[in-house]
Amino acid sequence: MFNLHEQLIKLQEDEVEIASDFSFDGIETTIAKRALNGIIDKLVVNGQNINDPDTFGTLQCFARDLPAIEPKMVARGLDMLVAGFDNEVKNVHSVLAAAAAAAGHDPTQHAEPLDRYAFLFQWIIERGESVVSQFRTAAGAGAAEKAKGRKRRAGISVAGAAGSGATVAEVVPGWKDKISDLYSVMQQLLQLPLGRIWNSVPERDTFIGVFTRIAHKTMENPAYVRDSDFQHVVFEVLCLWLQSFNGLYGLVTMITQNLQHYEHLCESMAALVQMAYEKYDGTQLADEVLRDIAAKSFSSTHDKAGPKNAARFLIKFSQLAPRALLRQMGLLIRHLDSEAHIMRSAMVDVVGHLTLYLASQEEQTDIVKNQIGEYFDIIEQRFMDSHFLVRAKVLQVCQFVCSGQAKFPKRRPKLLALIIGRLEDKASNVRKHAIRALTMLLETHPFSLDGAELATEQLEARLQKISGELADLAKATSPQSPDIMAETAKRLPKDIGSDEDEGDQLHDGSSDAEAGDEEDDNSVAATANDTANGAGTGAGASGSDFANAGLSPEMAAKAMHLQFQQRYYRDALYFVYQLQEAQPLLLQLLGSTSKSEVMEAMDFFVAAVRFRVDGSQEGIRRMSHLIWIPPTTSGSGVSADGGASEEARGVRAKLIDSYMQLYLTPSERLGPAESTSLITRNLISLTFGATLAELTSLEELIRTLMEENRISQGVVNKLRGVYGYTRTKLPPAQRRGAIIILGMLAQARRSIVTDDIDLYLRIGLGEYGHEDLAIAKYTCMILQCLGVSKTRRPGAVAAGAEEQEIRRLPMNNPIFDGLQRIIEEPRHDPEWFPAAEQALNTIYALGDKPDALAVRLVRNQARLVQSLVATSKGDEDSDAMDVDEAGSAGPAPRRLVDPWDLSRLLFMVGHIAIKEIVLLESIEAELKRRRSDDSEPRRKKRASPKPKDKAKARGGRGGRGRGRGGRDRGQEMATGSDDEEDDELNQIAGSTEDEIGDIITAIRERELLFGESKSLLALFGPLLVHVCKNLGKFNDRLLTVHATAALAKFMCISSTFCEQNLPLLLTLLQRAKSPVIRANISIALGDIAVCFNNLIGENVHYLYGPLHDPDTRVKKTTLMVLTHLILNGMVKVKGQLGEMAKCLEDKDQRVADMARLFFAELSTKDNAVYNNLPDIISSLSMGAGAVNEESFGRIMKFLFDFIKEKDRQTDNVVEKLCQRFRNTTDARQCRDIAYCMALLPFKSERSVRRLLDGLPSFQDKLAQDTVHKYFVEIVSKNRSQSAQKQEAKALMDEFESKLKEARAKAIGEDEGDSAALAAGEGVASLQLQSAQQSDVDMGGEEDEDEDL
Repeated sequence: MFNLHEQLIKLQEDEVEIASDFSFDGIETTIAKRALNGIIDKLVVNGQNINDPDTFGTLQCFARDLPAIEPKMVARGLDMLVAGFDNEVKNVHSVLAAAAAAAGHDPTQHAEPLDRYAFLFQWIIERGESVVSQFRTAAGAGAAEKAKGRKRRAGISVAGAAGSGATVAEVVPGWKDKISDLYSVMQQLLQLPLGRIWNSVPERDTFIGVFTRIAHKTMENPAYVRDSDFQHVVFEVLCLWLQSFNGLYGLVTMITQNLQHYEHLCESMAALVQMAYEKYDGTQLADEVLRDIAAKSFSSTHDKAGPKNAARFLIKFSQLAPRALLRQMGLLIRHLDSEAHIMRSAMVDVVGHLTLYLASQEEQTDIVKNQIGEYFDIIEQRFMDSHFLVRAKVLQVCQFVCSGQAKFPKRRPKLLALIIGRLEDKASNVRKHAIRALTMLLETHPFSLDGAELATEQLEARLQKISGELADLAKATSPQSPDIMAETAKRLPKDIGSDEDEGDQLHDGSSDAEAGDEEDDNSVAATANDTANGAGTGAGASGSDFANAGLSPEMAAKAMHLQFQQRYYRDALYFVYQLQEAQPLLLQLLGSTSKSEVMEAMDFFVAAVRFRVDGSQEGIRRMSHLIWIPPTTSGSGVSADGGASEEARGVRAKLIDSYMQLYLTPSERLGPAESTSLITRNLISLTFGATLAELTSLEELIRTLMEENRISQGVVNKLRGVYGYTRTKLPPAQRRGAIIILGMLAQARRSIVTDDIDLYLRIGLGEYGHEDLAIAKYTCMILQCLGVSKTRRPGAVAAGAEEQEIRRLPMNNPIFDGLQRIIEEPRHDPEWFPAAEQALNTIYALGDKPDALAVRLVRNQARLVQSLVATSKGDEDSDAMDVDEAGSAGPAPRRLVDPWDLSRLLFMVGHIAIKEIVLLESIEAELKRRRSDDSEPRRKKRASPKPKDKAKARGGRGGRGRGRGGRDRGQEMATGSDDEEDDELNQIAGSTEDEIGDIITAIRERELLFGESKSLLALFGPLLVHVCKNLGKFNDRLLTVHATAALAKFMCISSTFCEQNLPLLLTLLQRAKSPVIRANISIALGDIAVCFNNLIGENVHYLYGPLHDPDTRVKKTTLMVLTHLILNGMVKVKGQLGEMAKCLEDKDQRVADMARLFFAELSTKDNAVYNNLPDIISSLSMGAGAVNEESFGRIMKFLFDFIKEKDRQTDNVVEKLCQRFRNTTDARQCRDIAYCMALLPFKSERSVRRLLDGLPSFQDKLAQDTVHKYFVEIVSKNRSQSAQKQEAKALMDEFESKLKEARAKAIGEDEGDSAALAAGEGVASLQLQSAQQSDVDMGGEEDEDEDL
């Protein structure tokens, strides 16, 4: 008699007795197949033949020798067993059916064959899943051959070879499908009354337990779980076990063990419990599993897999069977206070899914509404969780909860306020999800009554109209009735936006007013639509209060209709005000270093523009600056699930798509012509009110779009049509916008200019350009594209015709006549200066002799300002605005020169001076290019075969050949002599490129400003110096600004002229009252530092002086100049970085942000922050320019972040700071140095040792409590480090003991000195307070607002 229980114990102990001595190991394949085929024939005929001892013994040998059998034979044997088991199950089914109909059939006779099958299945499947096969696939064998470098028989390897062998299950074809078939047969068997087959329940449970263990074993393999069909059939068997054979506690144990040990089974176990709950009445199973999870206490420190697996199970189960989870929510809720943040995060996710489930119920009872309210309370509380991942999960829950059909209008205002608060979270992941949640709330807002648009002006107008109608209705009521409508009409929308608490009360009150209405829990818009559609039946019942107040039913219905609309528009306005409150934070996040935050902020502003939210256009303008971010290479950063695919595309690609979506996508409702007009209007609107920086970024964006062919030729033609429209008067802004966009497009396609030059001459340089000089300016800018060289920007896609180099135009071209007329325009218009600047740029960019036209322009302007040269050479103390008539024989009447004309003249000569420098540099580059082009053929000619070799090859052909060869030899000698002569000249005089550079430099130094007989600019140098020396006498702001700017431009030409007038420029930098002049001089000093670095090197401290200027514009300009000079290596930093560091604490946030960006970039360049750290500390802590201790602490904390990650730098900083302790006795410096020491991490043993060695240098300073506190912080911070070597820990223990001794000694030895130090600290603090007060008093003065 076969006892399954005993045999399973023997199998577990590896003591199975096999009656047969047959072995599949080592025999030939044909013999093994013959033996297996014989067994197959028996089992196919009758499944009970397994009781035959020989047959069963052979099958036991088959299971024992499974690793040595060929995979195909294993598959055949397993298939045979499954088929035999299927036959036996069918026999059992027929026997049980026959036994039920007539007596004489004994079903128990089938118990033994079923037990034998179960025994073999467990042995074979468990062995196949865990034992390495001696057979592998051909690919695996080939790889092994290549690795080991020797030939082997294909497909065969030693058993258990070095972990590279596959298990039997992995090499057997169709293994998983055969196990699936086995469980399909088992599913049929479990539907039969098995109690009639086995005499006792333990025997039956032992048989079923075999298959549950096999299921548990197979589910350990993730490949099986990923197969949904396999998982389903196994789960069906387990659920039948649960339902019919009391498998509750066994299944609960299996599920809890799987959740504890196997991460890949978490979601599968949730699906199993859901199947049991919904199909097999497994309520108790769900309750037991959830109770078990609720009773556990999870700790993220000691057990990381446990809470993670339980969390995944709960989240999946809440999605699949929220109703079952609701039953045990009272016990599970305790995990909201779990120590493991993963469990808290999971519970927040569960609460979100349960909220959606409850909101989807058709019957919204008070109990359901209360539960939803409680769950929203939980979500709102978790916004303040201590772990950032939980806060991020809360924001994700808000996204999918608010994206459902239920809008939850009562809860949205509070949720929106909490989400806006998370925009300032310290964790980047939280901020990203906060922006995403904000975008989701915007896209799913319930205010869809007026086309879902949220324009504030429109909403306020509608609210005021409805409030007026309510007021009129209130006046029409009888005096005895309560004035209900008048009370509701009192509040205005501005009250909502001005007081947040008041707005919350409004929503609470409105919630109470609609508590009885079931539809209001889902959507405010639904109520408004119902009332707008004339739902008079509901108003008749709800409007009983109005009827009792003396109104007729019709009037009461109208009053209810108006009140619902009033509340709708109030809620909509409050929603818009909240969005406007979040927009400044989102504008800041557009500049975040996190790519995901930037892209989410872009999505928000795109959605806000689509819904017409006021202020969203500012975000779109700011987004254009992101075009300068380098494009991301394709294929980087893409996650396995595709979640990061958008981020991998890069911010630049996202920006282009956003602009395409908003402005360049044709509307499906419009025709081609109308779509083109719409796109043209959108492009032109981008220029309205744009700043110079925004236009620059927009130009790069439009250029990129044009290069990618995303802007059609029809749009270009439409822009030309707008620019050249002359039938009626066109608003100047539209014509300006059209020419601006055309200029941007021309940067990528020059044919936009060349195809219709006459249009630009007729409009921009003609009548319309003279009427509006801004149009002339932008027309000049687009004409400059004619001079584009063949050098293109990286990544540009240019046509072949555009790649050709453009020749300069002759000066008799009509373009220059139009430019001259623009420059000589006599109007007093501030737009003349930028227009004249671009006109001069165009002249120098296109003309073959631009200096000739420039001289003519200067002379024409000089005729308007007579006798300037004579006056400038006269007495400097004379009134500079009064000049004598030039060339008069006797005393001439004096007249006042127009400052406007003089300003124009000085502006022209200053800009021409700069353009002359640019022209000389371009000439130098062109000459060097030609030199390089000429030298290339010479090198090729020298490397080519010489003619005499060819002549030798032709020798023997007769006299004519010899004569031709003689001529060739003569030519060769001449060529050789020329080459030798060139080499000798190059050796004597140097290379031609050096000579060209020397000639150009000599022209700049000696001829432009000092050749009085030939140079026109030389006549104006003394005049500029005279005006700048007497700024007090010239009381015209425009004149003084342009005079100083022109002087600075002159100084960039000649080092001699610069050296002569540099003291004057530095004096003006310190004493000029106009912030515009100071800012311009700051920029000029940066240019001079590039041109003549040796002159600025001696006066470099003047460059840093404007950083303390009272005007923010001057300070910002100086910081930008210094950032450019330092980061590009044009100025060497010699202890002045402390002045830059003070800008980190500037009152203006833009200056502080720019300083942070500067140090972040500087930290990437050769340890610059580390090398200058001692000088920075000295500048901030010592002398008259020292900052207060709070500012010092914040600055140092920011700077030390750049050196914390480098242990060697940390070690050296420790040593240097200890030396500073030895060299100072000032109490303030001691505190600052100790604070800097506390900022260091002390991770390495070397740094702790240097701290210990430096103890004698600061042990006498430990009498100060503040100094001692910082060193105690060093010890405590070092103790909290988890990964710390034992040697470093021992050194820190030694330091701590010596620190205590030194502290006791410092306090005990000289208490008087300690008191003196304390008094010194008090005096220093009083002085600091008085200094701060004086700074505040002096900072109150502001200069007048002037444009740079």
